[in-house]
Amino acid sequence: MTNPSQLTDISVTTSVLALDHVRINTPKPYAEVKTALESRLGRLDDSIRDLLKKNEIEAVRVALQKAAGEDGLAIHYVGPHGDWLALKGERGKATAYLIGNVLYAVQMTSVDLAAGLYAPLRVVLYENAEGGSTFEYDQPSTQFGQFGQPEIDRIAAILDERLHAVLLKVGTP
Repeated sequence: MTNPSQLTDISVTTSVLALDHVRINTPKPYAEVKTALESRLGRLDDSIRDLLKKNEIEAVRVALQKAAGEDGLAIHYVGPHGDWLALKGERGKATAYLIGNVLYAVQMTSVDLAAGLYAPLRVVLYENAEGGSTFEYDQPSTQFGQFGQPEIDRIAAILDERLHAVLLKVGTP
């Protein structure tokens, strides 16, 4: 058990943040939108992580640029949230994604390591009540804006544009 007197050097700060939450609805079916997103964006995979472990930095940079592709974004992780609903009796059509660009993340975290809290970005895709699809995410600039750093703000604005554009592209019927 920790002695409370040992905690005297700990500082805790809580901040209230205002976030812009974005919801994109499309009549396009979930399976089509999911396939379109996953085929459009590259993946951050183990081969890139292996290059990093081997300290092949220039090869990592090249692989990251390739994974980010023309949209400047790659999928880092796919969370099968709809499948997890089997624990409640029935699977659903919902997927969470971590999407980002490691090269942008490095630029931001080199200014403030806490920016890593939001890089990569979280996006959820699910089948909506109308039988179409919905994307939801918190706008990057409002997440990263709390750091008050112009370089982070500049990159967050780029992420705003790129994420929104790619989600509209894959959601357009």
